[in-house]
Amino acid sequence: MRSPICAFLGHVDAGKTSIMDAIRNTMSAYKESGGLTQNIGSTEVPTGRIKELAEDLLKKFNISIKVPSIIFIDSPGHEAFVTLRKRGASIADIAILTVDITEGIQNQTIESIEILKSYKTPFLIALTKIDTITGFYKTENSSFLDFIQKQSETYRERLDEKIYSLIADFSLYNFQAERYDRVKDFTKEVAMIPLSSVNGIGIKDLIVMIIGLSQRYLELDKQGINSAAILEEKNIKGLGKVYDAIVYSGKVSVGDRVIVQTQEGPFENKIKGIMRLIPLEESRENFGKYDSIQYAEATAPIRLILQEPNAMIGTSIYVFSSEEERSRFIEEINRENVNDNNDESRGVVVCADSLGSIDAIRKIAQSYGIEVGKTKIGEPSKVDITTASVNGGVILCFNVPVSKQTEGIADEYSVKIIASNSIYTLFESYNEYMKNFRNMNLEAKLQKLRLPSKFVFLEGNIFRRSSPCVFGVEVLAGEIRPNYPVMNSRGQRIGRIVDIQSDKTKLNKAIKGEKVAVSVDDAVYGRNITEGDMFYTDIELPDIIKFEDVVNELTEDYASALSEIRRIKRL
Repeated sequence: MRSPICAFLGHVDAGKTSIMDAIRNTMSAYKESGGLTQNIGSTEVPTGRIKELAEDLLKKFNISIKVPSIIFIDSPGHEAFVTLRKRGASIADIAILTVDITEGIQNQTIESIEILKSYKTPFLIALTKIDTITGFYKTENSSFLDFIQKQSETYRERLDEKIYSLIADFSLYNFQAERYDRVKDFTKEVAMIPLSSVNGIGIKDLIVMIIGLSQRYLELDKQGINSAAILEEKNIKGLGKVYDAIVYSGKVSVGDRVIVQTQEGPFENKIKGIMRLIPLEESRENFGKYDSIQYAEATAPIRLILQEPNAMIGTSIYVFSSEEERSRFIEEINRENVNDNNDESRGVVVCADSLGSIDAIRKIAQSYGIEVGKTKIGEPSKVDITTASVNGGVILCFNVPVSKQTEGIADEYSVKIIASNSIYTLFESYNEYMKNFRNMNLEAKLQKLRLPSKFVFLEGNIFRRSSPCVFGVEVLAGEIRPNYPVMNSRGQRIGRIVDIQSDKTKLNKAIKGEKVAVSVDDAVYGRNITEGDMFYTDIELPDIIKFEDVVNELTEDYASALSEIRRIKRL
């Protein structure tokens, strides 16, 4: 039985790395910029450390350890999860979704949930920072079950309130969740483990759950295609370019001939060297310790040295021993590339740092209802810009440089480049841009049209009987503007709006809910208008036809006013 691969997902500051610090007994979360993870890191936690952490709880649940270790993958965010990919699936056997118990489900939590659903990856929920709940009585290095017994009734009630609220929230995403010690069926309910990394509370519960569920429900077979997933690329003094990787199936050896994916497509390469990460070391740190080895079996965190250092992050390498295998892997990679990059699609153009990032962007875009078209690894070129100019006018750039020259070319073609190192920020910026773009487009179109309106003559608000007639109205739907012709509910034109005022101030328009005074040139009080009358913008057939282009973008009150006008005029 091989080691399970366990990947962290969750909001940027929900405490993913702090959990690993507690397991390793390190402080790596504070070594990184702003306390936030910057790169993908892997750690192997061996059986010895698992027993040291959780032997009492393993005995309590009658669990014997059959796996040699747990391989943990910690990453900057959910986008790196799909860097652990194999033909559209994830190499991760199980995931830990970290949720700050005081903040609940946040934007990146939602995106992580969508990714877990799309990959059908089983997961646990780590409810972090339970020490921030009022009434917390400090204990250290305790199981959650022992900890909760020592807390006051008030604290237990507050904790349960948070948990029940989250259970309700997760149900909105079609997941049944429950505190892990209350779960009746682990195949139907997602287990929630409350914990505090800084106090070492609940860490052993999390470890025990990973071991128990992995050994019981997951297929942890070492056999399969000899392959490894490339997580990161580094330049190491004395070695040059190397690749942090995970052997997730079979075995890789020094001297193996492999097919790797490059910017130009599949490429035959050779493994020059393999170094295995020492247990409890962190691959993300440059001072992580490695041992040189001749081969590595699934599952192992390794550092690869290739004869030609041209492999792409977020891809797999495949060992082949025959011409038939070589051809099959090349064909599969080519087929996957075609499926991943649909130049014919009219969706948004995406440029990113890896195939894994493109996967994440594509899946999250799908959840937003955004179609992705052409994709590329690296900075956008002039060809990408011209493609975007006829496909929505936007390029999304994730974690890639964008030069001033590229920005200049994009301006020439009226293409908007939205760049970010965070997928959440990328989509937030895109959605905001598209909202503003649609509003600008709609406003430009509406400026050329007479807008629909419905307004009522208010009782007791006649200020002048004629030439022009001045009276008070309330706008019930749409908007009125000066120079708009006005008709009554029978379709008879009564005049043209000369002026709109409120508190003796002239207005250029009045919208739904506003009460204003209007001057109408041909209206005569008592002859063709009276109090309580309902009026509408008198829109002719040519303008009504033009509304077909914007009717779906109109708010409900504008659309209802237009509908009533068409009914009255029988158009």
